[in-house]
Amino acid sequence: MQREYKKQGFFRFTPSDSEGGGARELWCLKPGEGGINTICRVLEVSLRELTMKDGKRIEILEGVIADYTAKMPFFSWVADQEELKQDRVIQIGNAYVRRWSGLVTLYIGRNTELREKNIYFPAYDELNKPQRRDIGDIIRCQGAFDVIVEGDIVGVAGDKVLVDDGTGALFMVLNGDKDSSVKRLSLSFSFGTPVIARGNVMLRGGEYILMASELKIKDDKDVLEELMGFMARYT
Repeated sequence: MQREYKKQGFFRFTPSDSEGGGARELWCLKPGEGGINTICRVLEVSLRELTMKDGKRIEILEGVIADYTAKMPFFSWVADQEELKQDRVIQIGNAYVRRWSGLVTLYIGRNTELREKNIYFPAYDELNKPQRRDIGDIIRCQGAFDVIVEGDIVGVAGDKVLVDDGTGALFMVLNGDKDSSVKRLSLSFSFGTPVIARGNVMLRGGEYILMASELKIKDDKDVLEELMGFMARYT
């Protein structure tokens, strides 16, 4: 279950897609899109061996890229890409977007162009942090990778809880072992409990699910810190 609706508030900043011939931002690339041109920093990259349906084994590269709007997993069919090195800023031309294990993923094919860029770009440590996203935006963009979601518990269904942040709602599943602190925390959930969760939002069984790797109940201290941050930005 998920839904999207407009949030009322004092401010609502929503990034816009860079359409046309310019570089696209990562935050709302959707499965099925092609001809993607973007500039990003490589956060993670590793070599992996895949076995194809015909039994043939091939080597591919997989990892994570980021720009100032979002982090995103990538998959490269070409394993010897010199440009795909950790912490490099690269320009990617003619890539396409698909789902990999339920996650929106940027695919780098044999016709994709890669070029290292020597330009000012946000630093590795800054880009490696998760970004806060509204649920409504996540649903509209068909998923998200390593994000922070804040909302209230408005329902429970088995091992899933329904989280609503005022812009939309989606189910959340808690990762971790049965005895983990995340699982134990879930026992204290009740209707209206405010929570902050970090994880990936993927499509499973026709529903968008937040797979939470970190979770905490939001308290008065969190509200005060948000208010102080707001005042610091706008006063």
